[in-house]
Amino acid sequence: MELRQLKYFVEVGRLGSFSLASKTLFITQSTISQQIQKLEEELGVELLTRDTRHVSLSDYGQQFYPCAVQVLEEARAGVERIRDVKALKVGTLSIGATYSFGPLLRRTVQDFYKQFPHIRLNLVITSQEELRKRMLDRELDLALTYKSPLEDDRFESHLLFHSRLCLIGRIGELAGCGREVPVRDLSRFPLALPSKGLQARDTLEDVLFAQGVELDIRLEINSVPSLLELVANSPLVTILSEEAIQQVQGFEAIPIAHPDGRMDGCYHYLKGAYHKIAAQKFVEILNENNSLNQSFVQVSASSRPSI
Repeated sequence: MELRQLKYFVEVGRLGSFSLASKTLFITQSTISQQIQKLEEELGVELLTRDTRHVSLSDYGQQFYPCAVQVLEEARAGVERIRDVKALKVGTLSIGATYSFGPLLRRTVQDFYKQFPHIRLNLVITSQEELRKRMLDRELDLALTYKSPLEDDRFESHLLFHSRLCLIGRIGELAGCGREVPVRDLSRFPLALPSKGLQARDTLEDVLFAQGVELDIRLEINSVPSLLELVANSPLVTILSEEAIQQVQGFEAIPIAHPDGRMDGCYHYLKGAYHKIAAQKFVEILNENNSLNQSFVQVSASSRPSI
């Protein structure tokens, strides 16, 4: 059974004439007749009654006609949906990110929505382990994390930026630190840290490995926004990626002097999974915003005084 056969049958049934159907469809009468006959042979019944002057729906044809109309309507609707998807007028996009990517994600979501307001966005901000699980369960189309947690052959990772683990505090709280903080000097600061399992904390553990440095940890919390709020209102300082405070007023960040303090920001797909058109457009905007963000970081770094 073919859509064109249904189309010919519906048009003949609607007009009651092979001749008129031929004119409206721009198809020869013989072609229409042959295709409807093939449809009848497949169904094993006559759909039309024919004589020398009239064509009308048989009992079978009367029952089949509304079904054929519905199928054609659904097929047309399906074509329109495909066109809408191509034009990004319909669809859903699910994106996950770790806490530090909040500022970059927020700007990208705002810009994406301005361009594609009909795409429904589902956003998940959580730990890298939860994002990893959701990607494997195909609940996310895209995830933003630092590189190491998703670095296995099941994921396709693309670099966004290079960053470093930093000591972060209120402006003036880190006076005298210079352009980098030696690992041994971290013991001098009262610290509020992200909980174990968050990416900045895992990177810090790598930095501290075999260093013999005892930290003065006053607080641990699993929410980066809440952590920054505490630091903003106390003498405590924290250790996060510099990305965590981009576009956030009142903080300064000093990189920790250690090769394991590098944190590469990436976006990740599940390897072999279909990449939605909306996801590709989101990544384009993400890269544009990231370029602007990195320019801001470079200007800020170059303006930091050397002590």
